[in-house]
Amino acid sequence: MSGRVVYALDDLSAVTGLADLGVDTVEIEPPEDDDLLRRFVVAARAQGLGVTLRLASDRILGPAVVDHVVQWLAGFALDGVRLDGPPAPVPLGEFAAAVGALSDHLGRPLTLAESNRFLVPAAGGVLGTLEGVSAWLWRTGDPDPVLPLAPPPPGAVATLTGLRDVAATLLLTAPLTPLLSRSDDLPPATLRELTALRRAHPDLAAARPEPTRPIRRGAEVITMRRGALVVAANIGVAPARVGLHGVPKAVLFTTRSGVSITNTSVDLPPESAAVIACCRFDQP
Repeated sequence: MSGRVVYALDDLSAVTGLADLGVDTVEIEPPEDDDLLRRFVVAARAQGLGVTLRLASDRILGPAVVDHVVQWLAGFALDGVRLDGPPAPVPLGEFAAAVGALSDHLGRPLTLAESNRFLVPAAGGVLGTLEGVSAWLWRTGDPDPVLPLAPPPPGAVATLTGLRDVAATLLLTAPLTPLLSRSDDLPPATLRELTALRRAHPDLAAARPEPTRPIRRGAEVITMRRGALVVAANIGVAPARVGLHGVPKAVLFTTRSGVSITNTSVDLPPESAAVIACCRFDQP
């Protein structure tokens, strides 16, 4: 699941069509009927989707339950588990070791996540949500775009659609694993275009940040280096020229029209984002 596009489902019948949007894995709560879970996994696999379970942390009450979860992973051919809610009252190190051992035994990758961080694999990074990234847009001086901070105050933006599209672009290109849901209300065309861009440019799907290529942000502009690409955003209500610390050669994606590149920068309309391919940078 780490580095893949994950979609949280509340309705198991809504799985149809997600693979066509570029979703890699669906996250579900385990149904009470084991046969229903088994049929769902088969149906999801037929569409090329992985399946992970979302469990309330307070359901994991001891070693016996942990053993049961590990048996679920093996018996239903699942891809991982995410513990959602307060910290689970079990030794997470032992839980991670059990999942890691099962992964080695089965010869395929499995994941274990607690809230928004991966425990297995240990270098899996974090999960991010559209709500978390939207909130981060309005906090200054913080280089981490996945903190679950308070949402922006009413009236802070000119158009909610612009904010949503900028946040979606950052979420699907940032060094994290995107966790989407129906409540995000992303237009299918936008999601399909961004997931196609991730597949065409694997640097966008790397789940770990590059320490020498930080996210840079000012009061209203953001740049994020991703390999040979730069993601640039303008969250202000006026046009902005954003320096790229490199030489751009092509605009690969934009959230709205009116984007243009110069020798070392990109001109962005209000509340917009773009992904730009560069031919060289002024630092490694």
